[in-house]
Amino acid sequence: MALLGVLLVIAAVIAGVLLFIGTGSLSTPIQVDVLGGTVEFPPIVLLITGMVVISVFWFGWFLLRVGVKRGHRRRQEAKEAERLAAEQRLADEQRMKDEVAVRERQLEEERRRHEEREAELRQEAEERVKEQHTATETARRRAEVAEAEATKETSDAKVAKDAKGAKDAPTSSGDDAATPPAKA
Repeated sequence: MALLGVLLVIAAVIAGVLLFIGTGSLSTPIQVDVLGGTVEFPPIVLLITGMVVISVFWFGWFLLRVGVKRGHRRRQEAKEAERLAAEQRLADEQRMKDEVAVRERQLEEERRRHEEREAELRQEAEERVKEQHTATETARRRAEVAEAEATKETSDAKVAKDAKGAKDAPTSSGDDAATPPAKA
């Protein structure tokens, strides 16, 4: 579009210069040398030709400006689209970083809860082991006390039985001591 505008402006300038050079007076037909030949124009034709040349010039100028503006607008739109794409890319990257950070916080929280639960379970297990150890120690002590009491009872019963047996039964060793020796 801009190229067409430039071509039309150049063509109009060349035609205007040729008309200016070729016109000498307005009362007589005007001869114009064009491309190695001579052409005669009445003054009215030159007037109409001038108007057409000026119109073509301004039309070319208009197309040139429109083309330049359109090119500028395209470049601006391309820059804007590139800027928006860069912003979108940065926003996507930031969103992804935020999502990763949120997920990492969730995983960290989950890991922390898991570790707390494991610590609680370990504590409970240690308490159970301690309770079992205490219960085992208590049972062992009771068994020792019961065994000691049983041994004492058995010993007391034996002593009592021995004492009772000693009272009831004559002992030969005691009788021998009580009986005087016989003389021969």
